[in-house]
Amino acid sequence: LGNAKVSLDYCVWQVWRHCQPSLYEAFSHAQVKKQIIKKVITLDERSKRFSYGPPIESMQQLLALVDAQIVTLDFVEDPDISLTEDGWRLKNGDDSISTSTVMVNSVLDAPKLLEINSEIIQKLLSHDLIQPIHSDLGIETRKNGFVKTADDKPDVSIAVLGRLAKGSVIGVDAILECFGPRIEDWAEAYVKKLKSS
Repeated sequence: LGNAKVSLDYCVWQVWRHCQPSLYEAFSHAQVKKQIIKKVITLDERSKRFSYGPPIESMQQLLALVDAQIVTLDFVEDPDISLTEDGWRLKNGDDSISTSTVMVNSVLDAPKLLEINSEIIQKLLSHDLIQPIHSDLGIETRKNGFVKTADDKPDVSIAVLGRLAKGSVIGVDAILECFGPRIEDWAEAYVKKLKSS
């Protein structure tokens, strides 16, 4: 992979990476316009490729597989994919064709609540028990993780943590957020609800 001098942009993104926990804390359940939340999330997601990038060891392993001609990168840029009797037929921009018997999709879909076709989510939406924080984001929740219902609706005992709360919570895909204050806030609220019922 070689060596290179540390560049200014590398330094900036390393500083940014160390600021992310503060960003997540400041904008999770913040009382700001939903469009601002969307812009913050977009900026955060775009920055991750610069502030983190792929792990070096994983890149070395991938490059070794490419060098050994076990893996090809010829079809990574939006190939045309069609299903045939022999498997998936991939065609790239150079009109090269390859058929694969195995496909692995390792990209998680965006948590756009209004595009989720799960029956339970559709029912909760149709009964106004959940609502998106923004049309391109997840379920609106309170600081304790419980669903925020419309003003004219009674509260419901549904809590949402993780990807589907994206927008209410910033940084839901970050490992550092998996066991942090958001989970603790939910746990405390849940125990309090148990004690009061």
